[in-house]
Amino acid sequence: MLLLVPLGPVAGLCGDYFLSGHEEILGAIMLFASGGIIYLIFQDIAPQSRLEEHWAPPIGAVLGFCLALFSEMLVNTAYHI
Repeated sequence: MLLLVPLGPVAGLCGDYFLSGHEEILGAIMLFASGGIIYLIFQDIAPQSRLEEHWAPPIGAVLGFCLALFSEMLVNTAYHI
């Protein structure tokens, strides 16, 4: 586990050097990671919403986040035209 400590900064530097010119790829990675983080947080914060052998409540939280993000992007695009 101690050897995993430098993995975060190394991954950050690799992203900075290799993905800084590819904003679409970097954005997709960040969006995918944020969906996973929201899924895990929703499972921990709202444990009573989990159903045995069902994944619908956490996926609903992720889809709600995606809808809010998409709506925010639409509003910002409409005002910047």
